[in-house]
Amino acid sequence: MTEVNQHQMPNRHVIDNVEKAIQVAKDAEMAVRHAQLESNPQKLRTALAQLETAQHALGNAQAQLNSRDREHHGQEFVQVQNELTQSEQSLDITSQNTELPKQVR
Repeated sequence: MTEVNQHQMPNRHVIDNVEKAIQVAKDAEMAVRHAQLESNPQKLRTALAQLETAQHALGNAQAQLNSRDREHHGQEFVQVQNELTQSEQSLDITSQNTELPKQVR
């Protein structure tokens, strides 16, 4: 392995983690939507827990991304950052739209 490849591996790892966190967020959003469509309070509670886990994963991914030197991998990091931001916003909207009635809590 060359020095360049070894240098790129940690950045590739961070990008892979960000992409995994984005997928976890998409899966959580889908679980919430399915639970809402089924009007199933138990599935909704489970999906909301999954949504919270996804929010933590996105936060961790954001922290990892912020800790990297973006100058050497500018375009790829910018693209992943944009996807991460969109995913975070989408999760926030989903979370806001899933306020449970008091009797279900």
